[in-house]
Amino acid sequence: MRDFERKDAENLYRITREKNISRFMPDWSENSNSPEAYWGYIDWHQTQKDSKNIYENKRYAIALPNTDEMIGMVGMGLEDTLNEVEVAYFMSEKYQRNGYTRDAINALVDWCFKVSDIKYLILTIDSANIPSCNLAEKCGFELFEKRIPIGHVQPNMESDSYFYYRKYRKLT
Repeated sequence: MRDFERKDAENLYRITREKNISRFMPDWSENSNSPEAYWGYIDWHQTQKDSKNIYENKRYAIALPNTDEMIGMVGMGLEDTLNEVEVAYFMSEKYQRNGYTRDAINALVDWCFKVSDIKYLILTIDSANIPSCNLAEKCGFELFEKRIPIGHVQPNMESDSYFYYRKYRKLT
């Protein structure tokens, strides 16, 4: 896991157009018609890289350890409609089920709890995205409830409901 760099733009462009990423996270590709369209996004995250404010949107590249090739993303920030800090992630289909995303999520969660006094983090996952739900549980997130938004459409949701997960800070 590392900060995004401009060299990641081509892989970011390609990965966000993979079937299940564009299916469950369409906003990642909707306004980017070329790899260069991600440069501003990457540059903005570079300005935030030293911040320890977990309420800010922070995104990190998941990169292969031997080649540093960007293969996925993990991040967190304030989820606007719920006013809670949410973890988000995606992984290129080519590298799924190798533990990379699980390791990145666990490292990010540990960092969030280390630099803040937040009591828990959340995940919201489209109820149709079963593989992501399985990964959330492998990372120690507990299913809190299934939610059906009333009065607004939840962005990035294919179905009319989502699973709301929490992971609590371990008491020491």
